[in-house]
Amino acid sequence: MTPPQFRNMNELTEYLSALETRIVTLESENGKLKRYITDLGGDAQKMLPKTGLLSPAFMQRAFAVWGHYFVAQLIISLVMMCIFFVIGLLAPDLFQQLYSLQ
Repeated sequence: MTPPQFRNMNELTEYLSALETRIVTLESENGKLKRYITDLGGDAQKMLPKTGLLSPAFMQRAFAVWGHYFVAQLIISLVMMCIFFVIGLLAPDLFQQLYSLQ
């Protein structure tokens, strides 16, 4: 991102005041969010889903990821097996029709 070009000191002053206003707004929003999180306290943990992906233990997270990967691969392979099964059932008829055309 290229820095803005200013033609005079007034433009620079206006730009800086706009940035200061944005900073004040962001700091107030950040403060509100921090207070909200503090007010939640232990309730924040209750709001999170019960899953191994959020566990503090590395091995539990690793096996949770592996389990998701395994299930996804299982679903994909079942779909592919069904497609190949249908093609396998239709292929002999297709070859017979091709040979009968000659």
